[in-house]
Amino acid sequence: MMAYAKITLTLVTCLTMLLAPVGSAFAQTDFPMEQIDHFIRLKMEENHIPGLAVAITRDDKVIFAKGYGKTADQSPISADTPFAIASLSKSFTALAVMQLVESGRVDIDKPVAHYIPSFQLNDPRGSTITVRQLLSHTSGLTDTVYPDMTIHPQPTSLEDVVQRLHEVTLHSDPGREFHYNNTNYQLLAKLVEVVSKETFSDYLQRHIFTPLEMNRTFNVSNTNQFDEKPNAISSGHYFLFGKPIAAAEPEWFVEGAAGMVSTVNDMAKWLIIQGNGGKYNNVQVLSSEGIRTMHTPTGPKKSYGLGWEISQTADGNKQIEHGGILWTYKAQELVIPDQKLGIVLLFNSGLNTFVDYYSFVSGLSAILTNSTPGDSFFTHTMMEAGMCIMIILTVIMGIRSFLRLQKGGEYGKKRPNGLRFLSLLLMLSPLLLLLFLPKIITYLGGGRVLSLEGIFMMMPSIVIWLGIASLQNLLLVLFRMIPTRKKRMHARVSQR
Repeated sequence: MMAYAKITLTLVTCLTMLLAPVGSAFAQTDFPMEQIDHFIRLKMEENHIPGLAVAITRDDKVIFAKGYGKTADQSPISADTPFAIASLSKSFTALAVMQLVESGRVDIDKPVAHYIPSFQLNDPRGSTITVRQLLSHTSGLTDTVYPDMTIHPQPTSLEDVVQRLHEVTLHSDPGREFHYNNTNYQLLAKLVEVVSKETFSDYLQRHIFTPLEMNRTFNVSNTNQFDEKPNAISSGHYFLFGKPIAAAEPEWFVEGAAGMVSTVNDMAKWLIIQGNGGKYNNVQVLSSEGIRTMHTPTGPKKSYGLGWEISQTADGNKQIEHGGILWTYKAQELVIPDQKLGIVLLFNSGLNTFVDYYSFVSGLSAILTNSTPGDSFFTHTMMEAGMCIMIILTVIMGIRSFLRLQKGGEYGKKRPNGLRFLSLLLMLSPLLLLLFLPKIITYLGGGRVLSLEGIFMMMPSIVIWLGIASLQNLLLVLFRMIPTRKKRMHARVSQR
């Protein structure tokens, strides 16, 4: 579910730093297999990753594909182990649309309402949204006007999404602003269905998966369906104080935006066509011009094309990538088309504030260009240990405050009203942070709206710390108010 998706400042930093200079490609005969193997094992240990798989491609070949660790049911992970790839799915949806464009059945600059007559917003500007604007996330739809992750009940179909949008007003004029939004790609999946007269899953299977021989890849409409297919995935993980905890992915309608399951062996073929002009094994799934169009920035955001993030390496080569992240799975793909070099990493652990997923991709990029991978100053272990210490100190300070209050310590002393108000505000600040945490994350995460369950799975140690601090400070405030009220009542009785 990714990329995308920038949910916290940490995630924004990760996606930005991911675009590290890659430089010239290595010679295939000098492939540093042992160094890569050692690096991945070290980073997994540092970040407590339960399992991952990686594939690296060069030209039209897969030169490295391997699994590490185990699944939630303790099966060894291989290059054929299925993972949820989350928002990496968007680039597949974009390619499906571009196939229809090249066949003459879709005009990329025509309003999407021309193809989906039932698509109507509570906003006249909605009728002008073009296919290209959906592809480039410039439609004016945002999480704040249609929070697709938190809607309950979740949609049951792509048409259901279209119907629910009837009450939505756009955040901005179409084409004016970039806002990463899953609903754009759900509408594109519906477009594919209407034009092709096939279900979205059937279209992907016939026109992309089968030609590319992606035999272990499939698409679902809801995360609840991840375990319903023959090639089903096992549960992913979230992290609780650094320990990976197997858990079912929270329910979310993801068709078109984040609904695919794949393996690194299959994804390697997907990487190859990005640097090989849309061709794999002499099968052309999209023209080279179509691939270039997808890899070209468009709209107000100069680093996003059609389903791909775009930047340049230090030596001027184009670099494309996309991230995908769910609450229990993570994925990342990176391609340098001019050098025909590709990397894909799939993890069976999901979004967490302290997990340094960035270091895996940046480190592999460094190794492949004969550079030294950078060391992370703060590791997952260090950050979670720091949170444990903060929780312990918070509890100790709370107990100390209760004892002093009972003994008539400083809390019993008379203070100026200004200091009393400031003290009260500081004591209630953890509670205020906890209550406004969803809005804070939405602001820091570029407008993404998250569920409470998702927020807890993303940062459980922080939520637990805020919860403990809020509860004990609230009790302290109440206990401090009781003597004050008694004194006031006593004073009133004396006056009578």
